[in-house]
Amino acid sequence: MRNLLRKELSELLNKQMLISLVVSFFIIMMLGTMMTSILGEEMTDSGTVRLIDQDQSSFSQQIIDKLEEDGYTVETGSDFEQMADTDGWKEAVVLPAGMEAAFAAHETVKLPTYTALRTTSTFSMMSSGSSEEAVQAAIEELLADTYIGDDLSFLKEPVDVEPYTYANGKVVQASGMAIVTSLAMFDQVMPLVLFLLVVLTAQTIITAIASEKMDKTLETLLSSPVPRTKILGAKMLAALIVAVIYALVYGVSFLSSMMFGVEQINVGETSINVSEALTNMAEVRNAVQELGLQIPAYAWLGVAAQLVLTLAIALTAAIILGAMVEDAKNSQTASLPIMLCTMFPYILSMVSDIRNMEGAPKMLMMAIPFTHTFVATGCLRFHDMALFWGGMAYQAVFLGVLVWVALRIYSSDILFVRSRKYRRKSDEA
Repeated sequence: MRNLLRKELSELLNKQMLISLVVSFFIIMMLGTMMTSILGEEMTDSGTVRLIDQDQSSFSQQIIDKLEEDGYTVETGSDFEQMADTDGWKEAVVLPAGMEAAFAAHETVKLPTYTALRTTSTFSMMSSGSSEEAVQAAIEELLADTYIGDDLSFLKEPVDVEPYTYANGKVVQASGMAIVTSLAMFDQVMPLVLFLLVVLTAQTIITAIASEKMDKTLETLLSSPVPRTKILGAKMLAALIVAVIYALVYGVSFLSSMMFGVEQINVGETSINVSEALTNMAEVRNAVQELGLQIPAYAWLGVAAQLVLTLAIALTAAIILGAMVEDAKNSQTASLPIMLCTMFPYILSMVSDIRNMEGAPKMLMMAIPFTHTFVATGCLRFHDMALFWGGMAYQAVFLGVLVWVALRIYSSDILFVRSRKYRRKSDEA
């Protein structure tokens, strides 16, 4: 039993596994620290309330004092669009002119709220709205302490919130969350499909190459008179075709399930006003078009091209890593760097906006070629064409370098030397 255990451990705990674990350790440390920092900034920003005080009354000053008393940091400005562009405001509440007089007359006040839309990340939108909630709570509490009398029905709903969304230099009267939700079907499904594709196809090709090396079919194939460039090209093309098939199947299945789920909800919930729901959908669609967030049909070809480049990069990297793996047992460990370099951009694209990161964190994320496909739809929706085309060019160059490395490896005799060394060690064990 002891000898068998020693044999199994010696096969699993090898040099390739240790190198992969060390690389993965540093990748997790760097990217994990970055993600923690980003999430910390989101949580810190939730304690700030941004106001545009058009009323300039004693009551609006009481609101500011009340917010500060409750522990909020209050920032004020005169124009939301300007503050969003220069100071990075994500949201703000307008205290409209005549607010104090309207409350004194026991009238409901329309309270405009603004949201700056820079990403389609649902998490970023869920973390917004703190200003609106804090201001509403402060107004209700101040009114309850101020007004005493018989006609206090307006205190049940003293304000009527009017949501506005700002994006691409335009403002529309629509909820930012509703807009993001309408776009999430495409912008959130594609990263998930891409993540699954990269992980599954990389694992598959590394395992296949390891199995070929174990069965000696790869050695026989590389010894044949067929040029090794053609052998490598055939492997990459076959894997890419399979990956595209996976992409089509996954994409159609996800979209179908989401659409079917919506139909089920509409049918099952009898309390839903179908006419109102359709009207809201039409309004949100019009808002998306007015803000310039709609991606033209031809632009989706660019997204598809980036998806193909990403898959080709993952498969080429898998072919290179497969050359370093001696048996199928270590194939899963060998694919770990690819999985991690895909997983972190995927998670970050869900919780934050990678495009608007700054400094070293952004440079690090953009150095990962998979990142550019995760942010592709965001670049098109928010008209960041330089990053979109630059990312595609970077992916093409990165792929060229990987193909060159793969050709060098498979054109040399390193595979035969490693295979013979591994077989001698296996025989000795």
